[in-house]
Amino acid sequence: MSRTALLAVLLGLLPGRALAERTKLYESDLKSGKVKRIDAGGAKTAADSELDSMLDKATGGAAFSTTDLEKIEKALRRYLEAARPRAMPRLLLFLYPGRISVSSLKELREVKVDVELVVDPCSRTVCTDSVAKHIELLGKAMRQAVLRTSKYVVRFGAITIRTATDLQGTNYDQYRFSAEEVVRAGQAGSGSSLVGKLSSEKEGYPRQMVKEVAARLKARRVSLSKPPAVQRDARAVSVELEISSDRVRYKTDVLAAFAGAAEALRKSPLTPASASYRVIAAVPFRKVERHTFTCTGQALGLFLDGKMSQGEIWSTYIVEKKKGGTQLAFDDDEASGRKSTGGDDDEGEDRTADVLNANIGQLAPCITAEASRRRGFAGATLVFSVSGGQAQGVRVKEAGASAALRSCLQTALGRIRFPKRSGAARQVEFPMFIKR
Repeated sequence: MSRTALLAVLLGLLPGRALAERTKLYESDLKSGKVKRIDAGGAKTAADSELDSMLDKATGGAAFSTTDLEKIEKALRRYLEAARPRAMPRLLLFLYPGRISVSSLKELREVKVDVELVVDPCSRTVCTDSVAKHIELLGKAMRQAVLRTSKYVVRFGAITIRTATDLQGTNYDQYRFSAEEVVRAGQAGSGSSLVGKLSSEKEGYPRQMVKEVAARLKARRVSLSKPPAVQRDARAVSVELEISSDRVRYKTDVLAAFAGAAEALRKSPLTPASASYRVIAAVPFRKVERHTFTCTGQALGLFLDGKMSQGEIWSTYIVEKKKGGTQLAFDDDEASGRKSTGGDDDEGEDRTADVLNANIGQLAPCITAEASRRRGFAGATLVFSVSGGQAQGVRVKEAGASAALRSCLQTALGRIRFPKRSGAARQVEFPMFIKR
């Protein structure tokens, strides 16, 4: 896989407002010059042409066009050639914040557009300075946060710059600003000031989130035994909560604790894409017992958005870690490569989920391909057993899965090696859902 393709895959795997949840309007490989656009011309059937004609007449002519986005890209290229920053950008993306088709775009009189810029690998110091410069150059190229034409309005939203800070180009720092901030920085040459402000806010993020999470749990009437613990790095954030409950309500309180913490974190633009949550509940039975539960940020986001029921999140995503039991922790740290993924594992915690998450880049193309074929496709749950370090008996739990999806997933899993363990084969369920 080429580096550009790898970057696109990584961006597509980010949870939350992931690229998979948005629509690429215009994508430019700034190194090769290759461009992909949503309204690119191509072979059309007679019915397609007739529909386009009807839409154009109904809307007074063709509406949104990526030509205006191309003008920004060309202006950015000119500024980059003149400035020659120490770290050059590789990928420029203009994204609609949601799922939309070309025909639907034609009907819009106001189009919201997010912008993402991916910068080549560089040392952390160089990247920080380079981000400031790229903010200014992008602001100059955009010129305005709201672009008005005679047919429609483009309203720019989030501007994200991602910098790869390791040699493999897979460890991203993320800088997110509003379009208004970037345009002002371009006019005033104040990119360094904007980056410095964001860095200061990032340093205070854990402390602020502790307050926010505590407030959310208080509103949900969850009793905290101690202040929340929040840890954050460039890629991920983890939250640990200790609560007290009773034997009747503890499941309700655990879910409320998860939901309250996720609700607090998702309100902050500084929250990284990957999030994991742990709740330790002290429950009095014959004696006070401590039960530990984990859940992913992606699943909690779906639950908060009403895309998943309490029963579904409890049965699939909320995992209780029991002594002496084998547990799978479905975390959001996709493709990080930071977890152990090989060797024998005869004792201790099962690392099957770690291996799957570290190799999500092999599984994700199967899901995205199926989503492009089936409009109503929402994801799939892999069911298989692991024996001798290999997946066996691979199937898709959901009814209606296509033969192409099953074949793709079986092939991908066949390339993945799992830790070997003695004893019976391990049964695994691994859900991969997309939000439309």
